[in-house]
Amino acid sequence: MSASAPRPTLLILSFVPIDGDPRVIKQVRRFVDEYDVTTCSPGPSPHPGVTHVEIRGDLPPKQDIVTRVRDEFARRTEGFRRMYFQSPGVLETIHLLRGRRFDAVIANDAETVGVACRLFGAERVHADLHEFFPDMGFEDTPLGRRHQRYWSWMTKHLVSQAHSSTTVGGEIAKRYHEYGLQPGVVTNSTHLRDLPYRPVGSAIRLVHSGNPFHERSLGEIMRAVAASPVEVTFDLYLTWQPEKTRSEFVALAEELGPRITVHDPVPQSVLIETLNEYDLGIHILQPVSTNNVMALPNKFFDYVQARLGIVVGPSVEMARIVRDHGLGVVTDGFDEASIAATIDALTPERVDGFKQAAMRAADALSAERQVEVWARAVEEIVAGSAGRA
Repeated sequence: MSASAPRPTLLILSFVPIDGDPRVIKQVRRFVDEYDVTTCSPGPSPHPGVTHVEIRGDLPPKQDIVTRVRDEFARRTEGFRRMYFQSPGVLETIHLLRGRRFDAVIANDAETVGVACRLFGAERVHADLHEFFPDMGFEDTPLGRRHQRYWSWMTKHLVSQAHSSTTVGGEIAKRYHEYGLQPGVVTNSTHLRDLPYRPVGSAIRLVHSGNPFHERSLGEIMRAVAASPVEVTFDLYLTWQPEKTRSEFVALAEELGPRITVHDPVPQSVLIETLNEYDLGIHILQPVSTNNVMALPNKFFDYVQARLGIVVGPSVEMARIVRDHGLGVVTDGFDEASIAATIDALTPERVDGFKQAAMRAADALSAERQVEVWARAVEEIVAGSAGRA
């Protein structure tokens, strides 16, 4: 392409605010210097170098009797196609983007793929699937089972249309095969940081950051640390959502004593540097849903870039990477006894070895390596788009 030729056009579409989604922000940063990027999502523009189309949620719904009757019939008969294409987010996206043209589209999460394919053609769409949508831990109730059927339908009939797809881990990618997809993998990795190795001090310092969810075994970890014969502390940087649950963990920390400290959350911009002050990142995610079983979350890669050793439960993806790179320890189970046995077996020498392994693995497990999977997918779509022009 000559220097004077226009840059290819790329739409990055999301139904959640892009400026608060680390995964989608990585897409924006990877493409903004090479493509004419438009973003479309709720919330403000995520980058000064893009054209932003804001989904405001203020498009008035049709109120005529024919529309209401058809919508009610679709709900009663599980007419999922009408339910999808008449949903408020899809209708507003069509309203905002109709008539525009893009050489390629990255549609984030299952909900955006169908509307992207309808507006721009499936051959121009890359689907980035942040979770396994056919099984989102729906309740075993009539409504929960209906939701599961809806998301399964969406995946099989709409998402599978996309030219290409990616997801967050190998196990989730395998599960998508039964729905007609062959996703590549782009992990939720963190950008490479140049941070120092810090040897373990007089006490081994454990840390966890994120939402205060009970399924993250935080209470079990806190009690195991408080009772351990090892010189160990545990610091938690917990968000305020949900606030009631956070308050429960604050009260438990006060009850268990000085080894446990709950901090206010720190901004993402300084999180990795804050974590670098510790020795081991810990994430024990209870297998209460399919996505939990196969999870490979942001915080795992935050710990790597912070040059920490890692303690995880026997979650298949996290355990595999910990073992492959010698990053830390995998507990035998998700219960408090298993967690306590792992913590009680820690020594400063072992933890130093884990931290040194994180130093060695930081580049290979960085976002800079992962985002090139998206780059190749978009390049292929653009090349095909040029051939069709």
